[in-house]
Parts: sequence; C-alpha cells; structure tokens
Amino acid sequence: MFTPPSHDPSRCPALIRAIPAAEQGAICLFDADGTLWVDDVADDFTQWMIAEGHISGARWLEYMHIYKDDAPAGCRFLLSLYTGMSQAALAAHVAAFWSQHAARRWVDEVIAAMHDLAAKGYTIWVVTGSPTDFMLPLLEILPVAEIVGMDFEFDEAGRITGRHAGISCAGQGKAEKVAVLADGAPIAFACGNGDLDGPMMSLADQAWAVYPNPKFAAYAQAQGWPILPRPADFIEEAKFLL
Repeated sequence: MFTPPSHDPSRCPALIRAIPAAEQGAICLFDADGTLWVDDVADDFTQWMIAEGHISGARWLEYMHIYKDDAPAGCRFLLSLYTGMSQAALAAHVAAFWSQHAARRWVDEVIAAMHDLAAKGYTIWVVTGSPTDFMLPLLEILPVAEIVGMDFEFDEAGRITGRHAGISCAGQGKAEKVAVLADGAPIAFACGNGDLDGPMMSLADQAWAVYPNPKFAAYAQAQGWPILPRPADFIEEAKFLL
C-alpha cells in the first residue's frame, strides 16, 4: 500500500488560492524531485536496487559525476544502469520500493497547491527527468493524471536497452515533450526548483519556483515568478556537492 502525503489546505499559498477555476482542458505542471519532495526518488530507488542486488553499482559514482557536470546527460545515463531488465521486473521492484519507502520529505505547500488546483478542475501532470516508470505510483497517491518523464527504450524481447525512447525529458527536453503531449491545450501553471525546469515553467501562464538554489532564484526573480525560499534546515542533494 502506497502512503499518500498528508494534505493540509492551510499550507496552500495565497498565489495558488487566487488562481481561478480551470478552463476546459487546462493543465498544471509539477516537477518531482526537489519540488514535490526535497529528496530524489530516482537516486533513492537506484541505490536501493543496488543494495538489494537487483542491479550493479559499479557505475554509480560515474553517474553522480556526470549528473553534476551535465544534468540532462546524467538523467539519460541513469537509464543505462537498468540495461537488460524487463518492464515487468522493473514494475515489481518499483512497487516494492514505494510500499516500503514512500515516506518522502514532502514539500507541504506544493502538495497543498496540487490538491487545490486539482479541485478547481485542472489536469495535473508530474514532469520529471527521472524515469517515468519510477514515478507511476504517484498516480495512486496524488491527484495526478499523467507522469511525463524519461521513458525507457525496450528491445524486441521487452528488455531495457539502456537508452531513452522519444524526447529526452530533461532541461529543454521537458518543455519540448510537454508541448508535444499537450497538443495545444492551455498550460495554466507550472512549478519547479531548478535550471532543468526553467524551459517547462516558461510554457505556463503562471510559474512558481520552489526551494531554488541562489542561481535559479535569481533567474526566477528576473522572470517575475514567485519564490518559495528554502527553509533553514534544507539539505542539498549529495550529487550537487561533489
């Protein structure tokens, strides 16, 4: 059983409460890692997979360094750690992980915002540079209609090739993939926490920067986007500190 985060409507920011009811088909976009929660599901899941012996950890540090230097390349590289695994086996591992480790460090204001917007009739998409398959349990625990992420490519035998399929959903690719899938539907709102989200956020009528680092905070301020600042006890992800 996946445990949903607690939902406190009083934590919903005024800027979200002020957004009117949805026009037909309007979409709201939420980044995942660093926005819905202040940790990284893709990294946590992969480290769990390594610890459980389901995949090799030989290239974990290589991934960490690649991500720090080129985050979109790092998102794509992570897929290669799963080469040869079937989609059914991956789904079983994802379900086991979320049933045991779904207690994320959720950002209460963002969860409240998502519920508020969903109640107003907006279609909620989670848009992430992490593999789509890793995030599918969110469809069960949050008012999310679509996970838009990095899609695994599968070979004719149904095994992961280690490459991505379709548009690489990181950085500019997030915006490109959303634009294709939205197919002209209005994008009313988007929120994210960093450079990888900026292009996606620019598609929206209204954007919100959540826990940005100083560089992205300055960028968001220049765009006129409201900012939810990092709390005093914020802990940066390890891969950004290498």
